[in-house]
Amino acid sequence: MPYDYCANRPDANLGLGGIAQQIAEARGEARNCLLFDNGDFLQGNPLADYAATTRRRRAHPVITAFNTLGYDAATLGNHEFDYGLDFLSEVIREARFPVVSANIATRLGTSPARDETLVPPFTILRRQIFDTEGRGHVLRIGVIGFAPPQITEWDRETLGGRVQTRDILAAARAWLPRLRAQGADIIVALAHTGIGPLDPGHGSENAATALAALPEIDAVVAGHSHQVFPGPNVPTAPGVDPVEGRLAGKPAVMPGHSGNQIGIIDLDLRRCISGSRRWEVAGATARIGHRSADAAGTEALAQALAPDHRAALAWSRRQLGEAAVPLHTHFATSAPSAALALVAEAKADHVRRALAGSGWADLPLLSSAAPFRAGGRGGPAHFTEIPAGPLRMRNLSDLYPFPNTVVTLLLTGAEVADWLERAATVFRQIAPGSVDAPLHDPAIPSFVFEAIPQLSYAIDLSQPARFDPQGRLLRPEARRIAGLRYRDRPVDPHEEFLLVTNSHRAGRARLQDPLADPQVVFTDGARVQSIIAAHVQSRRIAGAAPSRHWHFLPMPGTSVTIAAGDGAAAHLSDLAPLRPQPLRRDAEGFTHYRLHL
Repeated sequence: MPYDYCANRPDANLGLGGIAQQIAEARGEARNCLLFDNGDFLQGNPLADYAATTRRRRAHPVITAFNTLGYDAATLGNHEFDYGLDFLSEVIREARFPVVSANIATRLGTSPARDETLVPPFTILRRQIFDTEGRGHVLRIGVIGFAPPQITEWDRETLGGRVQTRDILAAARAWLPRLRAQGADIIVALAHTGIGPLDPGHGSENAATALAALPEIDAVVAGHSHQVFPGPNVPTAPGVDPVEGRLAGKPAVMPGHSGNQIGIIDLDLRRCISGSRRWEVAGATARIGHRSADAAGTEALAQALAPDHRAALAWSRRQLGEAAVPLHTHFATSAPSAALALVAEAKADHVRRALAGSGWADLPLLSSAAPFRAGGRGGPAHFTEIPAGPLRMRNLSDLYPFPNTVVTLLLTGAEVADWLERAATVFRQIAPGSVDAPLHDPAIPSFVFEAIPQLSYAIDLSQPARFDPQGRLLRPEARRIAGLRYRDRPVDPHEEFLLVTNSHRAGRARLQDPLADPQVVFTDGARVQSIIAAHVQSRRIAGAAPSRHWHFLPMPGTSVTIAAGDGAAAHLSDLAPLRPQPLRRDAEGFTHYRLHL
């Protein structure tokens, strides 16, 4: 529904309900029309969490919405696996449309085409279409799906080895000829993957451009990285035309996130006069549709989802305790944050109790936390903002929106330092004496940043990043983390620590350095959001003013700028040591501040 459950208010800019009229209008533009989704549809807000954590007698609300809107096909994203394979299998059985994915398997064969895929790798939709003179034809539309192969690591604890993945391009090269051989006239790729290079490495997370270059594919619906394509925020690159909306010359869209956009691809087809194909693409356009102020198209959806919406509202409004201080992420990547400290404290307490009396209990226990909603591609409203006072379930969904489970790793002091070095890649290198240099690298999401409140340290922005945006070692000599201390003593590189993180972060750590493969000391399948809820309920009053456990190394005469959202001005005291100054409000709605290093 067009409702922000975290803020407890309607929001016409979110959700399928908010674009239902837009879908209806797009269908009215063309007699021959198909509606697709490219994944991450089962997770994303408190309605999804409610549906996954309570017993349901009805179909999953998202599947109900898809069925009501008449979707033609969908593919799986990585977040479909967050609640486990049994849940996913149960939910998609309720779909009245095919769900496809070519690179996710329950058993790998000797080649991708011999894999036992979790769902069918592709489908062929047979549709009656009409040409410009009104004559009918049967068109066979091949639809194939792909997802990031990293799923097996990101959700290793949840999936327990029951799912395996293939490289996107390897799977595509195996299945596309079969799809064409079975009679597909045109082929649409539902690609839950970002826009990357034309020649990505094996196992690439962002393979949409290379996928579009394969000769069998006629159109691409990309996703995963929450960008809008075509559009100005995706830079021009080899094979990438963000003005015309083309990847490797093929029409492509990436329609944002959270149901806030639809992508529209128009294909002009003509009969082939030779060869094995009956039809070919004679011309194509790709665009992002504009939201309609008319809400008439939402009525059927609102009626179908009314019981789910009411139940989710009641669940999300339950009071768990009180927040002693405001919990926000406006400046969580510029200064210590009370919101992150609460998350880290709750996870640490959960694991400390679980390990009491064990052989691990005497090791130093650390806990990390990341700001999941901190602007960036999510826009100026994409910040957590929880006032002091009643703390409700919806607030915890805002603070921790993902159903990750808690995982505790055994790390050395050197590995802990590198953990923080990877977090520091969100910052640009700042030359001493610079004036108003942008602090954050816009290409790196804010959730890459992490804080570990049990440690104290400084971040030296004059140094280059030690790791690249994917967390791979780039400059062995570079060090941004300075003065790393635990309980007022320097961290020994050889000393052992326990780090409480989450299942997704643990998976990313294994992908970033496969040779390291840190030992998992403890995991019990408990979701972090539930752990925070129990922590708040047990204390009733939660949260405290953040300790200054980390800071930027001073750089006299140097200033940087940051972009913050609505409500940030009420929390400028968090940045007091950096002497913040408001500068301007940009066209997107971000307010820019100057910070003095």
